[in-house]
Amino acid sequence: MRVLVADDEPNLRTSLAAWLKTEGMETVLAADGEEARALLGVEPVDVLVLDLRMPRLDGLGLLRWLRDSGPASIPALVVSAHGDVKDAVEAMKLGARDYLVKPFDPDELVLKIRAAVQERRLAADLEAGARGAIARDEMVGESPAIKEAERLIAKAAPTGATVLLVGESGTGKEVAARLVHRLSGRQGPFVPVNLGAVPESLAESELFGHEKGAFTGADARRQGLFELAKGGTLFLDEIGELPLQLQVKLLRVLQERVVTRIGGAQAIPVDVRIVAATNRDLEAEVKAGRFREDLFYRVNVVRVRMPPLRERPGDVALLAGHFLGRISAETGKRVRSISPRALVLLAGHSFPGNVRELSNAIERAVILADGEELEPRDFEFFSPSGPRPELLETAGMGAVADPFAEPVTIAELERRAITAALGRNQGRREKSAGELGISRRTLLNKIKEYGLGEP
Repeated sequence: MRVLVADDEPNLRTSLAAWLKTEGMETVLAADGEEARALLGVEPVDVLVLDLRMPRLDGLGLLRWLRDSGPASIPALVVSAHGDVKDAVEAMKLGARDYLVKPFDPDELVLKIRAAVQERRLAADLEAGARGAIARDEMVGESPAIKEAERLIAKAAPTGATVLLVGESGTGKEVAARLVHRLSGRQGPFVPVNLGAVPESLAESELFGHEKGAFTGADARRQGLFELAKGGTLFLDEIGELPLQLQVKLLRVLQERVVTRIGGAQAIPVDVRIVAATNRDLEAEVKAGRFREDLFYRVNVVRVRMPPLRERPGDVALLAGHFLGRISAETGKRVRSISPRALVLLAGHSFPGNVRELSNAIERAVILADGEELEPRDFEFFSPSGPRPELLETAGMGAVADPFAEPVTIAELERRAITAALGRNQGRREKSAGELGISRRTLLNKIKEYGLGEP
C-alpha cells in the first residue's frame, strides 16, 4: 500500500512516513499541493493524505484538480487545524473521503487509510461486476475456488462427459450447468428440471413422457424432458431427491441412451448431455441405501464443487455489481451504484443462502431504494446500532460470521479475524498479515495480546 502525504510541515511528513512504515505502508512525500499534483502524475499511490493549508496550491485546490482532471479514483483524507472545520466540510463536498483534526492519533489515521483503500477496491470490484452483468451463464468471481470450478468446467464441457455439480443451496449450480451447455457447443436447448420439486407420482412422466391413455388423465401423448432436450443439455438439479425406483430407470437411460414412454413399447434414442447437481453428500446417501451406487458412478464422472460464498468473500462486490446491473435493467429502476459503506456491509455479511441470498438482497434493495445509490439502510440485515463498517472491514470480517448478528466488542472482532486468517493460512504469519492488511510486527503483537500462540 502506497500513501502520498502532502503537508508543508517537514516534521509531520517525516514522522508520518516513519509511523506508516511500521504499519507496512510505503510513503511518497510532497511539501505542497503543486508537488503533490506533479507526483500524482508519475507515482502510483493508493491513498492521498493532504493538509488544507499549503503554499502554492492548497488542499482545496488539489481536490478540485483531482475532481476535474486528476486521478479522481484515488481516495483523499484531509488533515485540518481546529479552525478549519468549515474548509474540511468543503473538502468533503469536493470528494475527500474523511478528515482528521490536528493533533490526531496516528492509529486513527491508519484505520482511515485502510478503510479508504478497501472501499476503493470494493468499488472497483463493483464496477467490474456491473460491466459483466450480461450473461446468465457467467460465473462471476476471482477467488481461487471459483476459478478452479471454471477450469474444470472448461475442460469437461467439450467432451460430452456427465458433469456432477456439488455444493450448498444457492451457490450457483444452475449457472454452472448453463456454462457447461454453452461451452459444449451443442445446438439443442438447455432444459432444467428440479427433481426435488416434482411430485413422485409425476416424476417418471416428466422425465420420460407417456402415451395417450397410459394412466388416468393421460389424454394425449406427451414427450418427456429427455426428448425435449434433444441435441442439447438436460440439467437434473437435486438428483439426490430422485426416488429409488426412478433411479433404476434413469440408470438405464444413461447406459443405453434410449427412453421408453409410460404405456409405450418403443425405445426412443435420445442425444442428450447430462449435467446433474446436488446439495447432498451422495457418498453418504449411497452408504445409507438411499442412492444407487451404480447410478452414483454413472453421474460422478467429472465432479465440480461450487464453493459457498463464505469461502469467497472477495467476490461479494463483483457479484453485487453483476446483480445490480442486471436487476436495475430488468426492473427499470435507475439505481446505478452501491455506496462504499453498503459494500463494506455486504462484505461483512455471512450470507448463509450464498449467491442466491446476495442476489435477492440486491433485488430487494433496488426495488425499495429511493435514490440512485444503494445505502446500508436499503438492506434488511443492516443494524444502525452495529459496529462501524470501516472497522469491520479493516478487521477482515468479510470471511467470518455476520458481525451484526450479536453485540460484540471491536477487540473480539479483531481476535476472531486474526484467528480465522491464521486458520486459513495454516498459521503462516506473513500471509495472514497481508490478508488482514496489517504489518507482520502488528500481527505478532496481536497474537501475543490475545493469547493465540507463541508469536
